[in-house]
Amino acid sequence: MINLKTLPLRAAAALALSFAVLAASVTWNPASAQAARTPVKITIGVGGFSFAFLSVLTADVAKLFAQENLEVTLINTGGGTNTMAALLGGSVELGGVVMSDAILAATKGQKVQTVAPLLTQFASDAVISKSAAAKAGITPGMPLLERIKRLKGMTLAITGRGSGADKMWRYLLELAGMDPDRDVTLTVVRLDQMYAALRAGQIDGFNASAPSNNRAVQEGLAVWAARPSQGEVPGLTDFLYTSIAAKPAYIAANNDTIARVVRALQKANVLIQDDPVRVAKLLHPVYFSQTDYGLLEETVKDQKGGFSKRMTLSVQAFDQNVKFMTRFGDNVKSVQFADVIEPKFVAALR
Repeated sequence: MINLKTLPLRAAAALALSFAVLAASVTWNPASAQAARTPVKITIGVGGFSFAFLSVLTADVAKLFAQENLEVTLINTGGGTNTMAALLGGSVELGGVVMSDAILAATKGQKVQTVAPLLTQFASDAVISKSAAAKAGITPGMPLLERIKRLKGMTLAITGRGSGADKMWRYLLELAGMDPDRDVTLTVVRLDQMYAALRAGQIDGFNASAPSNNRAVQEGLAVWAARPSQGEVPGLTDFLYTSIAAKPAYIAANNDTIARVVRALQKANVLIQDDPVRVAKLLHPVYFSQTDYGLLEETVKDQKGGFSKRMTLSVQAFDQNVKFMTRFGDNVKSVQFADVIEPKFVAALR
């Protein structure tokens, strides 16, 4: 213990001043402490509360965003086009987007960058009605290309010309050597009406992300025609389908917030993989209350393979998207990896 009385006057004064400065530096500051506890508010837009954005929904209901001291508001924009408009317009900070939409936006000078992958399989699994399958002679275990060849003459639903559903049917049909404009009828049906249209016999098949297609199969109404989500379609395995994106200016100014979001999403992917039953139980009352719980649980188990525990954003995944889009006449060859992908947040997870 130092006795100030034994020190020369000047030294004692200097030491006393040092103690005062030290005490001031460690004095509790209520305002600073409150700021450290206050969650960062952020809004994320998604085109629908669907399995395409399961990582985001899971991070919400499992309180993984909250663990990162984030207060996240999820907005259902009603579609991918609306999400992109909200992102570009600044009404949401982050958006769940289809990767191809981000690439197309870049060709128009509307840059957004992906900061984390969500679904890494092309999610639009195709179903056809049992009656259409029986008529065409499609049987369980039949090879993929033979199944597709037997779709000739059928009426297949799409959400619009050039939409993801349209491209998926065209890709499958062309893979089997067929002409999509001559060998089948592609008819526009609203996504939320496809199941009802199949049940009513107005269409023979549709492709969509879960759970509407899983529901049709589970209820005995339909059979699987093609399952890219399970990696059975050549050229579409390990496909960067949906991602979380933001405008470059927002990313540059909010590195810490983005890093927290990405960590929460990876934790969500681990939970989806390791405990799909818990994920289903958490999701059901909040986002899927109108869906039969048993169907939801089975669908999470069925789709969990598309959500990777080890997130990556690779040049290969980008090139695969560009190749797929070029196949349908999209002029995207001028877009570069760095235009639409910022991989540093995912890289920091390792």
